[in-house]
Amino acid sequence: MRRAVLALVLVLSMTLAGCLGPETTNWGSGGIEVDFSTDSASISSEFGDKSMQFDNLQPVGCEPSESASLSPGATYPVTFSGYLAASNFYASHDSLNGVTDLDYAVTASVAIQSMTFSDAEKVVEGDGARVDLKDWNVPLSPETRAGTADLDEIDMDSEDKWYVLGLIPTTENIHDGMRSLDEWHQPVTIEGFLVNNTGSATSVGFYKTTNSPSVDSNCNLVVGSNNIENFYVLVDKIVLEDAVVSDDGDAKNEWEYGDVPFFGRIGFILFFLIVGVGGGIGLFILSQLFVIQGAKSTMKTLLGKEGMEKIKKVASDLRRSKAMGMISPKERKKQIEREAMEEEKAQKEKAKQEKSTKSNEETEISGFDLDSVLSSSPSMGSASEFGGGSSSVVATVESIEMDKTTEEKVYHEQEYTYQQESSQSWEPPVSKSPRKISSSNVVANEPTKPKREHFSSIANSESSRPVRKKKAVRKTKSVKRSKPEPEVEPEYEPKQSGFGEEDDFSDFSL
Repeated sequence: MRRAVLALVLVLSMTLAGCLGPETTNWGSGGIEVDFSTDSASISSEFGDKSMQFDNLQPVGCEPSESASLSPGATYPVTFSGYLAASNFYASHDSLNGVTDLDYAVTASVAIQSMTFSDAEKVVEGDGARVDLKDWNVPLSPETRAGTADLDEIDMDSEDKWYVLGLIPTTENIHDGMRSLDEWHQPVTIEGFLVNNTGSATSVGFYKTTNSPSVDSNCNLVVGSNNIENFYVLVDKIVLEDAVVSDDGDAKNEWEYGDVPFFGRIGFILFFLIVGVGGGIGLFILSQLFVIQGAKSTMKTLLGKEGMEKIKKVASDLRRSKAMGMISPKERKKQIEREAMEEEKAQKEKAKQEKSTKSNEETEISGFDLDSVLSSSPSMGSASEFGGGSSSVVATVESIEMDKTTEEKVYHEQEYTYQQESSQSWEPPVSKSPRKISSSNVVANEPTKPKREHFSSIANSESSRPVRKKKAVRKTKSVKRSKPEPEVEPEYEPKQSGFGEEDDFSDFSL
């Protein structure tokens, strides 16, 4: 795991090659913008505590010759060559730190030990001058501490000669290319123009017509007797050991941000991916093969030839079983667990649906509207029928009709029973006693004495057949209604037997 994390970190660090560098200001609005020509220059600076505008600046150049000298309006730049000992970049300026005048236009400052470019290339790493910076807020006045070179202590007695330059880019490509100066201890040549002082003659960093520095035949600036020169420079070109930063960016060996010597930026990333990442993966695979081969050799020694053959047979049987669709107990267990989970999930969904359905039904019941049901009811009862009587029971037309139907059914059943009983013949008992039977010995079967009629009122065909009295029909008391219409029932008078009170039973001659 640690190896994988380390490899990932290295890959990310390589993709970031050239993306990390010194912080500096932007070109254009909110930063710096320079309109430069060999005749005049104007600078717009907005990356300080206040915006500054410098117009009609006069560049100072040189014309190469045996008697070369600095002059405003010259077309050839001045050269500063040597060993780059220190540099500093500015993202903003603050007047509280002592920044004044053209300091607001400086985007980078450098400290270069003066020597030829070839001599600077011969300096061994670690043997060159080392500057220990304390602070560098003012571009032309670095504050340094103890080191092999203390720029604060450079004077006429010093053995080394130095340039302290405040660099002002003349084009956007030069502005971006100044990041190449972030790497210290390398040979460098800066070509540019000094700025003519159009104001006070005591201003530091400007070209002065009086006591002006000298140049050689190649326009290389010669350090004066104080062994240090401080100037503002409108940079036109930067020459490095293996690359160049030009004003238009069209040089064959143009420096690019994140560039790597010999390989180049893209070449280095590809080299790292192929050799670094690819080689690491290849070594990992090779080591795994060695481990597997060693394990096989050890297993063969421990199990022998016969054991190895059995293991191969088991492996082949397993492959054959998988090809035939068979599964191992472990896989079968996983399948059963998966099916159980699916079934449990289905049951939960079903229970959820039932719960939702029940909730909907409860919602429908809770929304039951009694008024709407009564308004849609087929009941035709008038308003007077509801609660009109003393009873609290309300009878509708439907209930009244149902009671009538029930009563008629009971009535027909009783009538049918009565007809069956009356159809049976009845024979009077024969008395063996010769004595006269008085009417007082005849007892009626009815619990109450019925109304009797004269014998002549009874039909002759039924004189010899007594008719039983209809059994009293007991009606069930229905629910008290609110003034129902009375039902007319037919009255059935019990038929009298053929014996009157004055019948004479003394003649038994028949």
